[in-house]
Amino acid sequence: MSSLPGGSDVSDFRTAVIKDAQAVCAALTNGTDMNDVPDAVGLPLTDPVDQAGFIVEAATFYCPDQMAAVTDGVYSEPVPTKQQEDCPAARALEVTASLGKESGDDLIHTAAYSVEVHNTSSYAVRAQLQQRWFADGFPDEDEWGPFGDVTADPAVTIEAGDTFTYEGEQSGIYRWEHTEVRVQPGQFVYFGCGYQPGPGAAGTDEE
Repeated sequence: MSSLPGGSDVSDFRTAVIKDAQAVCAALTNGTDMNDVPDAVGLPLTDPVDQAGFIVEAATFYCPDQMAAVTDGVYSEPVPTKQQEDCPAARALEVTASLGKESGDDLIHTAAYSVEVHNTSSYAVRAQLQQRWFADGFPDEDEWGPFGDVTADPAVTIEAGDTFTYEGEQSGIYRWEHTEVRVQPGQFVYFGCGYQPGPGAAGTDEE
């Protein structure tokens, strides 16, 4: 695969699907089992939900010939007639962040913190998180920055009804008062919602 949606902005996910759909479609056409598609095409996603979302998106909306063959012609058009804006908004993700015990000395202060992101929707979601810190004299209180520690992945996948949890530490010269975490605006995508099948699909009217 030529793109890496697991390590880039979430908004690039659908662009990557379109770009690499041909490889996914070819693998399915050649008889590759759905579970073996990620390895067959070099899909750079390790999370099963990411893999499933990527493959279903590609196969359903960008592989019409292949889908027609396996659904007896139910999906017979290359693109959906329209996209329904029925996916949940970012507010379906309930985010909480709290500080724990603080340690350190007169020069460096370290605060332990925990974050929970609960997906209240009926769909799995891929979302990118941001974080900001507050302390007396801290100059960047109004700035949203990267989420978590240096090694943390800011893009997380949360299945429907599940909760993502994270624990980390923040160190510096400031006495940390609290922290906030949010879903970066525009950087989330729900799997399995938002589309109406194209003409000829079962249960829909021809336009």
